[in-house]
Amino acid sequence: MDKHIVKILEDNHSSLFVSWKEDLFEITKKEKLLEESIRKESPLIKELFNTIVKSIKTMDMDSNSDFQEFYAKIIMYNGSLDFITQGFQTFRRLALKILLQEEELPRETILHYYEEIDQWFDPVLLQVVNDCSQNWEDTFNKQEETLKELSAPIIQLFEGIAVLPLVGMITDSRTKNITENVLNGIMKYHTSYIFIDITGVPIVDTYVAQVVIDTTKMAKLLGTECIIVGIRPEIAQTMINLGIDLSEFKTFSSLSRGLFYAMKDLNLPITNM
Repeated sequence: MDKHIVKILEDNHSSLFVSWKEDLFEITKKEKLLEESIRKESPLIKELFNTIVKSIKTMDMDSNSDFQEFYAKIIMYNGSLDFITQGFQTFRRLALKILLQEEELPRETILHYYEEIDQWFDPVLLQVVNDCSQNWEDTFNKQEETLKELSAPIIQLFEGIAVLPLVGMITDSRTKNITENVLNGIMKYHTSYIFIDITGVPIVDTYVAQVVIDTTKMAKLLGTECIIVGIRPEIAQTMINLGIDLSEFKTFSSLSRGLFYAMKDLNLPITNM
């Protein structure tokens, strides 16, 4: 950026910040680009302003790590990408207003001001949008992975023993998570036994049974035995009526009964069981 332009903006730093903050706050409030808990005096507002000013001086967003931290804060406050872009657009408008406030500026100077601001604004805003989008995508992917783990979590109970508690309906979208989590849990905890607890599954039909059977067979290929627990009387009756055969798999009515069996087989101390 032209040093003369930078100096003019620095000389008007205070008034520029006040005007920018007022305009941005009104837009933010109207468009609901941030949580209502964020007010004009929030450090978040001032941080965005200082980061924009810094980008003008450096003209180098690739090496500016300030924005990476700022994106995370915006997400934490349920902010929108529009909040950041509005911050840049408002600054651009006010910066030009300050630069052009001098009377009878030569046409060449006016064009130069516009050109310098545009050369800063366009690439830096593009970089901001790209970085923000990537940051939002990364955050979404992490949240999605967490939800997948929570939908079918593997919990280690003892050395060599883990449990997969299933709760709710078993849908197509959950099937892959169940299988992956069991196989990953086997590798992570080096399990000899994994209990598939279906106590919290309201309906066990042929589809659910096949998911459990397939998962059990895959675990066996890795040297781990899956034990199906939590089979309620009504579930047992439904499975018989549907012709579901689990005779080749170990099953127990409760997790505690299954634990007793596994711990005894692994010579683990059994107390209060």
